[in-house]
Amino acid sequence: MRVRTVDAEAVAGDDYVKLDRVVNFKKGQKSEIINVQIIDDEEWEPDEDFFIKLYDPETGDDLDNVLYGDDAVCRVTILDDDYPGQLMYEEKETIKSPATDEYA
Repeated sequence: MRVRTVDAEAVAGDDYVKLDRVVNFKKGQKSEIINVQIIDDEEWEPDEDFFIKLYDPETGDDLDNVLYGDDAVCRVTILDDDYPGQLMYEEKETIKSPATDEYA
């Protein structure tokens, strides 16, 4: 089985490290752990997605030839942990009003 990452809003090299490798299962092996490195930066960005897709290794570079099944494509969302800046105004004047004042 061939495992590849495919860009969406998230881009390989900027947001995560590209993965493209063949996984060979041994007799009786039912699963394999695949790690994809996320690139952390200090810039705020909206959450971004990319995909991990499973291919038949015999299909070569045909990205449209994804394996069949519900688990052949996985969407990965990179959640941004950097907060956007805050907009603040310097207070020029303080207005105080007793709670007993009536407003018309």
